Amino acid sequence: MQDYELFTYWFIGGVVLMLLEFLLPGGIVFFLGLGATLVSLLLYTGLIEGWIQAFTAWFVGSLLLLFGLRGVVQKLIPAQVERGRTDEDLDAYDQIAEVAETIPAGGEGRINFRGSTWAARHYHEDRALEAGTRVRIVFRDNLLWTVEAIEPLESHSPKE
Repeated sequence: MQDYELFTYWFIGGVVLMLLEFLLPGGIVFFLGLGATLVSLLLYTGLIEGWIQAFTAWFVGSLLLLFGLRGVVQKLIPAQVERGRTDEDLDAYDQIAEVAETIPAGGEGRINFRGSTWAARHYHEDRALEAGTRVRIVFRDNLLWTVEAIEPLESHSPKE
């Protein structure tokens, strides 16, 4: 095989690897491709000959490029990072739920929240919350939600 064919293979392989960076982001594949194009340049100029020297130059060159330039490139071209809130409790605070099982004064009942029922207690333990009452989540203690009524509770005095 002539050196011209070897040069062409390394050049095409390097370009393909650099283009693969768009599909496999991370900066590694690009530097492997850059190493392959540098090997093609060394083959073209006659500084190296044959497959063994080409693979050795590609391995060493790619490692040097990867460890030497990847950090610099990452600082110049920042990655697209999306950070979201990961504390589910914070997302739940002040959310509206509905009492599923009556929460007695000083006791525990259940609320419907996020498609499931959860153990809950009333923030003001002096009154019971009947099933169907809309409540606001105040905080959570382990698996027990503490809630408060958002609708005014009826007075215990007889109606006139």
